[in-house]
Amino acid sequence: MKPVPGCFISFPVEQTKKITMRIFQNKCLPGNIFLRFHFSFFIFHFPIILFALIGFTALNAFSQLSAGKDDTINPGVPVTLTARFGQLANGVTTLDNRVEGPFDIGFDFTFYGNKYTRFSIGENGWISFTHVPSWGATRNIRLPSAANDSPKNCILGAMEDLNPKLAGSPYIFYQTVGQAPNRKLVVMWCQCPMFGCDDLSVSFQIILKEGDTIETHIYNKPVCANWDNKCTIGIQDESGYNCDTLPNMNRNSTSWSASQEGWRFVPTSFDTYEVTQIPYRMEPITPGDKISYRWYIGSEFLSDQQTLLVAPLQTTNYTAYCTLCSGEEFTDVVTVYVIPYIPNAFTPNGDGLNDYFNIVGLPPENVTQYNIEIFNQWGQVVFSSKDILEGWDGKMKGEVCPVGDYVWVIFYEDNNKNRTGNKGIVTLLR
Repeated sequence: MKPVPGCFISFPVEQTKKITMRIFQNKCLPGNIFLRFHFSFFIFHFPIILFALIGFTALNAFSQLSAGKDDTINPGVPVTLTARFGQLANGVTTLDNRVEGPFDIGFDFTFYGNKYTRFSIGENGWISFTHVPSWGATRNIRLPSAANDSPKNCILGAMEDLNPKLAGSPYIFYQTVGQAPNRKLVVMWCQCPMFGCDDLSVSFQIILKEGDTIETHIYNKPVCANWDNKCTIGIQDESGYNCDTLPNMNRNSTSWSASQEGWRFVPTSFDTYEVTQIPYRMEPITPGDKISYRWYIGSEFLSDQQTLLVAPLQTTNYTAYCTLCSGEEFTDVVTVYVIPYIPNAFTPNGDGLNDYFNIVGLPPENVTQYNIEIFNQWGQVVFSSKDILEGWDGKMKGEVCPVGDYVWVIFYEDNNKNRTGNKGIVTLLR
């Protein structure tokens, strides 16, 4: 392995116009790289640079929480709203200094020229495509490291001494998400205590993308001053002699803290990766019970449950929040549009206009335990349904009902046996 010498590079304007952002990496050995941009390039491209910085910030605010689809109802029709944050992940219960697995990746992944379908998890913040239990006792390495007790064929997301055996486990989760050819394996340490500083925790993800790209995203990584606080981000092959780390080695077995930081490793040959910094954005997977939900109308608190039963009489915006992994928060808004009237007449004469009497409640998946009954003047049930999409065609058991007024009643019963409803009169005309 040859060190990369320091270099001083100057680009002419026509070339620098093609450059948006690039971080030159060092290949596991220290070295400095400097860029000198022409002053004219900076002046010409300042608006573009400013826009890129604003875009970077906007990406960090991207909402990964879904409060559900907007709904349209008649006044008083009950609606169940459900907030969702990605796919439920698999929890990994482990002890100190352990390697768990192997587990299925879910797709073929090539790493330093070799193809793999399975991976193992080292509880101290790394994964490997080789399962060696004795590697779990090593709490940190400086890349490259060919020592027998060093993890190899591995990806270090934020490797240092962690303590996932404390009460509240599991702290480690994994899940394969997406559809081919864009699947991703997400391995997540969520609010995992640090050994020697149990009151401090780390939250980060290692992501394998179909197509062989690797990403690490750190939400929070403090420094534990009470213990060996060296931490490493990087990758190395199965020999332990070839590796790729962050630029200037600034995350290679050193003491550091980070917040909302992302890195990408893209293979450029069978034994080399290009390393660049990217906008922070963890993949939305649900880390067991380490997530909480809240619902609001404006500043008015409604519920701390994932689902919310509402029956608004006017169009209303409902804001959902979720908090996970010791503080990361996401938000989304769903609107329930209320059509301010329920039809009081219909003409089931087969002309294709107003032939059915319907209660509006769309999309139907938001309306649960729905029931409607329609009565004639003698109190007989002429129509009933549990499907809000099914309208009344003015018939009773296939026979045409006479012109006149009919009483309709809708009911809803939630999981707690609470019943709500609405009623009114509709006139059948021909």
